[in-house]
Amino acid sequence: MARKYYGSFYSVTGILHKVEIWDAPSGSGTGGTELKLAGNGYQIERDGEGDTFYTNPIRASRSTSYWLIPSDTIMGEFQALATNSEQYWAVLIYKDSVLQHVGRVVADQMTFLRESIESKPVISLAAVDGLELLRGYKVSSDWFADGKITVSQLFRKSLDELGLKDYWVVAGTNTDYFRDAVSPYSSDASRKGIDLLKVDLNTFVSDYDAFKDITASDVNAFQYASENMVDCKQALEQVCEILQARFIHELGKYWLVSAAEYLDTTVAYRQYSYTLQYIGTGTYTHTVQLGNDVRPQWMAKPSLTYQAAAKYVQVDTERTMNTGVYRTYQNKSNTNFGGAFTGIPTGTNPDEAPLRVRFAIKFQRHIFTGTTTGPEDGTKVEIQIWLTDSSGNIKILDNTNFYWVSHTGAIPVREEIIKTDTQSTTWTSFVFDKQLSTAPAGYDTLNIGVTRVVAYKDRFNILGKKLGTPATFDKDYWGSVQIAFADASPYQNPDFTFNITEVYTPDTTSSVNSTPIIIEPKYYYSSNKYATGNILAYNGTTDVIADDWYGGWDSTSHGSPTEMLGQGIAGLYKDFVPTIQGTWIDAGTLTAIKSLYFDDYKWLFNGAVYTARSEQWAGEWVGLVPVYTGLTSSGEGLKLGGGLKDRVNYHDEQIGRLNDSVQRVPALMLSELVNNVEGSPTSFPTENTRYEVMVQYNYADEQMVWHLQEHNSPVTYTAGSHTITNGYELILCDTSGGTVNVDLPDPTQSKGKKYYFKKLTNPHTVVITGGGADIDGGTTKVLNQQYETVTIICDGAQWWII
Repeated sequence: MARKYYGSFYSVTGILHKVEIWDAPSGSGTGGTELKLAGNGYQIERDGEGDTFYTNPIRASRSTSYWLIPSDTIMGEFQALATNSEQYWAVLIYKDSVLQHVGRVVADQMTFLRESIESKPVISLAAVDGLELLRGYKVSSDWFADGKITVSQLFRKSLDELGLKDYWVVAGTNTDYFRDAVSPYSSDASRKGIDLLKVDLNTFVSDYDAFKDITASDVNAFQYASENMVDCKQALEQVCEILQARFIHELGKYWLVSAAEYLDTTVAYRQYSYTLQYIGTGTYTHTVQLGNDVRPQWMAKPSLTYQAAAKYVQVDTERTMNTGVYRTYQNKSNTNFGGAFTGIPTGTNPDEAPLRVRFAIKFQRHIFTGTTTGPEDGTKVEIQIWLTDSSGNIKILDNTNFYWVSHTGAIPVREEIIKTDTQSTTWTSFVFDKQLSTAPAGYDTLNIGVTRVVAYKDRFNILGKKLGTPATFDKDYWGSVQIAFADASPYQNPDFTFNITEVYTPDTTSSVNSTPIIIEPKYYYSSNKYATGNILAYNGTTDVIADDWYGGWDSTSHGSPTEMLGQGIAGLYKDFVPTIQGTWIDAGTLTAIKSLYFDDYKWLFNGAVYTARSEQWAGEWVGLVPVYTGLTSSGEGLKLGGGLKDRVNYHDEQIGRLNDSVQRVPALMLSELVNNVEGSPTSFPTENTRYEVMVQYNYADEQMVWHLQEHNSPVTYTAGSHTITNGYELILCDTSGGTVNVDLPDPTQSKGKKYYFKKLTNPHTVVITGGGADIDGGTTKVLNQQYETVTIICDGAQWWII
């Protein structure tokens, strides 16, 4: 399986053109059946006619070759080709044995033309280069290491999806596969080159939301599931936009070229192999002048039009700082899940740089077997959140106001309870979502995680009484922990998204018929490492945030990536841009990378159809006379439109979460009171027993806690000494066997408590003491007569008889 058919011809300028049809990128390039190429031989149509330089950065191409079919046998083979998988067929085009074009056969666009003068049919065969196919493939999260990928490997992985790269191997040109001729560059990098730049995985998620819910449809990879990712063309367009470059397939290789490269007499490029490994540098002479070639001329007077000047260039970026960790369904486990995040924003006041933490955990309902059987009653999710500084000092969250407080010893666990006893579904979702105050200065490491997810089921004895300790089981779980950070800028939004606008205005722009240019790049500069739009540059030792960029049009202009983007486009479109459309007669030297030079303009190729046999280019060229001086910038400003939309979306989302939380409150509250609070029953309650719910202030922890007490529960005391606990109110005293001594509780912990005393029998007495405090000013109260009663109430300091 290798070269299947081939044909060749000489153009009018004596250049040998050869077209080959391959059924697989393997085997020999010398075999196959030779056929004649009819008509024009072949044409290559390139996208871009009518576009501005900054739009449609990926300029795909399509070849159409015309084959004379000599027999029914060959006709049958071509017909079979049309029904085979497109992944197996490719067209390779050579000029004087130098590879020019590699395209995938588009089988369903094969056309049968009328018979030629030899009474043989002609078939036109369409093939598209890899750039045309990028729409059909999605970016994969598997390409990224720690959420980052080099720009070169992003191009490589995207092109690998097409199954074409091995044709560079069979053609013997696999070391000259990709040429990076980008002018804007990071001064932080050790040299120029897209292999030294890294971008963030989150910029390739459709409608990226750091706090997106985990749903049943995307448990394979959460928001990084393939259906949530942009396609390869969109991904590469993002990169091309910030680098101000076009992506073109020409001269048998892929080119990434920016406009500033055409200001010099040569295009400087960096060469990469078919695995996008850096090879070295080179230059390509691009200018073709009138009169310098054998037959360079316009076939007819070309038409001249103009692209509108820029009234201003507006650069809008949506900026967010976030991070997170994920555990997929396939990797579910009962082990700890979380991470330590270093270098987080810190501040000196709670509102300076707040952060938001969200756990979204999923687990399945557990069925107990053995001694305890049946579905679980509920699940406890144990989480930990704490900060550390460089010395190992710790701050934890105060459970009341979620401020940071100092702590020593073991990190406390926050326990969240989910009642599942009435649940009919298999899966349960747990969401913990809080906005936290700013991390104190110096505490720049955030530690966060889930330590356990525990199913529990209450146990009962043979009499049906509830036992004190429920049965438990550590469950496997999966999910995500997401964190977002604010900063000290005035652009804070409740959803931690900052919509920024930068405006670049030419000082002499023509206001008549000019138009605003609005672009929305994904990449920008932020000093915080958790900003998704940051580009990282390798400085020879490590990756750093690329904060300083040069535009490439001179040696002095530099700034952030968005500054260079705004200035670059404003410089190209400071005035109306001339555009010529016509047919250029060539000596066989013009390419899509070269410019035409006349009238003191360098005319950049924009889009055209190249006809091989006649060496003609029919299409459009854009006049390049950039002016990069005299530009003014408004700096950064809040983009209100996006911000308001974000706020509405955020509030809508929070209202939905509030509704969910409110619906769960009754079951959660009942579970907490019955199972966990002070005074909760340790055995199965008597039928129709009632309890009182109270709130008690715990002085040691400075917190309000729940307290549960059985309503009007009586107790009978006999001869001897007794101390009342808070669990009783009606005190019945049987003195038949001797004096009954009763000591009231500590009044400082009994404010508002009341006790009812009754002497049941006649002999002896009941002596009541005040637990270290007075009773109506005295130390005791004595009951002498049978059926004598007294009611005593505490004011928090002493006891009073009512």
